[in-house]
Amino acid sequence: MTRKDLALDLAHRLNLDIDDAQARVNAFFDVILDALEAGDRIEVRGFGAFQIIERPAHKSRNPKTGQRLEVETRRTVKFKPGKQLQSSLREAGFKAQGKKG
Repeated sequence: MTRKDLALDLAHRLNLDIDDAQARVNAFFDVILDALEAGDRIEVRGFGAFQIIERPAHKSRNPKTGQRLEVETRRTVKFKPGKQLQSSLREAGFKAQGKKG
């Protein structure tokens, strides 16, 4: 589903003009982005939580050439699904992804 599809679905469900629905979807994502950029954790009860995590520097290799690489420390977004979302997905036939190892 794309951002446009999301806006179309929202417009249909709430009987909104498509431009109004797109503005609401864009504003929602802007709020999330602003909070993450500020270092805040975003928790939507029942759905999940977004937060910035720092991945440490490590050594890797290019699988195509076998060349050794040094990967720098980087920040990325982590999403942890909430219990209600996990339960809904399980009921729909999705299996949970476990950690390897």
